[in-house]
Amino acid sequence: MLRDGGVWVLRIANPQRANALDGTILDSLIETLAGAGAARAVLLAGAGDRHFSAGLDLADRGPEELAGDLVDGERRLGRAARAIAECPRPVIAVINGAVFGGALELAIACDWRLAVRGARLGMPAARIGVVYAAEGLRRFVAALGPARVRRIFLTGQPLDAQEAYELGLVDQLAAPDELWDVAHAAARDVATAAPLAVAGTRAIVRAMEEGDGATAERLAAEWRGRAFASADLREGLAAFRDKRPPEFHER
Repeated sequence: MLRDGGVWVLRIANPQRANALDGTILDSLIETLAGAGAARAVLLAGAGDRHFSAGLDLADRGPEELAGDLVDGERRLGRAARAIAECPRPVIAVINGAVFGGALELAIACDWRLAVRGARLGMPAARIGVVYAAEGLRRFVAALGPARVRRIFLTGQPLDAQEAYELGLVDQLAAPDELWDVAHAAARDVATAAPLAVAGTRAIVRAMEEGDGATAERLAAEWRGRAFASADLREGLAAFRDKRPPEFHER
């Protein structure tokens, strides 16, 4: 992990297996994200410049053993995706190379996705006989809509970054030599915003994604009340008036 001021950079590192996700990596990701309140924004990428991640690490074992490993891996993957979605700070996926299977679920759980031009993205679950978990599918449907999710999941065919952008699977594109400049600029923009406003907006949007309108309304009332009573709002208004950068302290 690299800490750059208020921005944390987390790298999925398993270079011998295209950054595949094993239990150690997923557990470490969960633990690190639980402590991310010390950051202001998190960038999640793969190690190197060829792979974000090939998905769950399906080691060379027999079919019966492999099926058991897959079930355990899916449970860990679900917890890791939940840790991203519930992280106390925004998480931006920096898709710096190929991303497949369970790793794409981690990316879709992020607040948004920035991809390098030329990256390949795919969900081959149906091609190996897997029916995807409802929680993971829900995130894809919320981002893309049912028809596009059917196309991606039922065919298992990979997309290039441009097509993924056009479908809404990717939110930003960047050239290889600009990817990290764009990523850090986005993270700094988040890091310099008022933390209460960022946290409240994320909580409300998450409830809307889950189709829970009543919870979204309740959260909006609670977070708006906190924001309007905060010192950060007064600081933001004073900074706007004085034409200077604000200094927020999350209170």
